[in-house]
Amino acid sequence: MNASIIIPVYKRTGWITKCIESLNKQDYDGLFEVIIVDDGSPNESEVKESIIKISGQNRFKIKCLRNYHSGPAATRNYGVKYSSGRILCFIDDDSLPECSWLREIAGSFDGDECPDIVSGKILSYNREDKLPLMLEKALYSGKHWATCNIAYRRDVFDALGGFDETFIEASWEDNDLGLRARWSGYKYVYNEKAVVYHNHESTLEEYKKKCILNGRGAAAFSRKYILKKPLWGIATPFIMSRRLIYGFLPSVWRKDPGEEAYLRFIWSFYSLKGFFESKKKMKLI
Repeated sequence: MNASIIIPVYKRTGWITKCIESLNKQDYDGLFEVIIVDDGSPNESEVKESIIKISGQNRFKIKCLRNYHSGPAATRNYGVKYSSGRILCFIDDDSLPECSWLREIAGSFDGDECPDIVSGKILSYNREDKLPLMLEKALYSGKHWATCNIAYRRDVFDALGGFDETFIEASWEDNDLGLRARWSGYKYVYNEKAVVYHNHESTLEEYKKKCILNGRGAAAFSRKYILKKPLWGIATPFIMSRRLIYGFLPSVWRKDPGEEAYLRFIWSFYSLKGFFESKKKMKLI
């Protein structure tokens, strides 16, 4: 199976080196290429140098591109333009795939189910600290559209028009594309054997910032669909608020470990904070 792996990079250098090293260890017999796109990083020379250091040690073709700073959605689309694979695999620049990842996720397209989209399991890279493991269990295990571990057939990706580049932040552009695929009737399969380790937040402050970012992305999603699909546009903040019950009704915690319930509460509370702050800013523009 001819596959292209698209990786957007912004500022981070240490992780992309680890990611390439992981891709070199892939137990995969098919042809594949890696497309790395620098999203206009201010430390361009540092990013380029970190990639050059290992570029001659790869068993696959690697392309290093640079786009003007426009966010991960536009950066991934830019990488797809320069790719040749029939299967488009997406991972993030802070994610490390297991050695069987590409075989599992690309091989799923050859199965009897003949899917259009395949996503895999997302685990925390940090297996020692408590918070990343709790986030893995409480929240991130259910993120099936996340771009740190998903693959689309090229013809499906093209038919959908790729990622919506009006999502300029790393938030909800993946949900938007996944939901458009579902609404269009494309077949989705989850392969839990296609494992990627992601750099989950390691402090509560990092986590709160991630929740606020999630809320801003949800606001962009809501604005997009408020007229096209009013129920989705209106329901988005209510869906995000469903976990507030863990904060206001502690008795619910009896059915859920207290710390995990608290993380779910924070997700809803700070996501809604980001959502309504984004709405206010739009009114001022």
